[in-house]
Amino acid sequence: MLAAAREALKNGKVAVAPCSGFHHAGWDSPFGYCTFNGLMVTALALKEENSLSKIGIIDFDMHYGDGTDTIIDHLGIDWIIHYSAGDKYSMPTQAKEFLAAIRDITHMMTGCDLVLYQAGADPHVDDPLGGFLTTEQLRTRDRMVFEMLSKMKIPVAWNLAGGYQEPLRKVLRITAMMNSVYADGEQAEA
Repeated sequence: MLAAAREALKNGKVAVAPCSGFHHAGWDSPFGYCTFNGLMVTALALKEENSLSKIGIIDFDMHYGDGTDTIIDHLGIDWIIHYSAGDKYSMPTQAKEFLAAIRDITHMMTGCDLVLYQAGADPHVDDPLGGFLTTEQLRTRDRMVFEMLSKMKIPVAWNLAGGYQEPLRKVLRITAMMNSVYADGEQAEA
């Protein structure tokens, strides 16, 4: 994630990290399949390296990024804006409400030097540990995030998260779709 974030800062647009964000790991312990918190490791390293004034974390994994909040609280950090959709959205009846909220969630990142975007595959309706967005709604979610951050001129490093469908190729298809959403947006800008 750190390499992708450095690249996004360098190119001023976007980079992808083909890894998970490890958002459940807390300050001093692993949790929920996460050995450490890659989102926070990245944010802390970038702050140290580049003296960035503000970093945003948009966590659209199905599950609440509790470890990220724990670390932010433990360190008393006020320069990270963290939003975890898993804290509020989880039911198919909330899909439209969630999609409508993306504009406001993204605008919370105003003034950030960089956004780390955890693009969870587990909110997909067929995921055994998730299940509230259709494939098209996931596509809309990612398109909105990329378009809005681009308009705000905020570089974004995005990573994979969640995704527990079997066989694994189902998760890979969702991930490929996420990448194509960004690529389509880039072509539209050119």
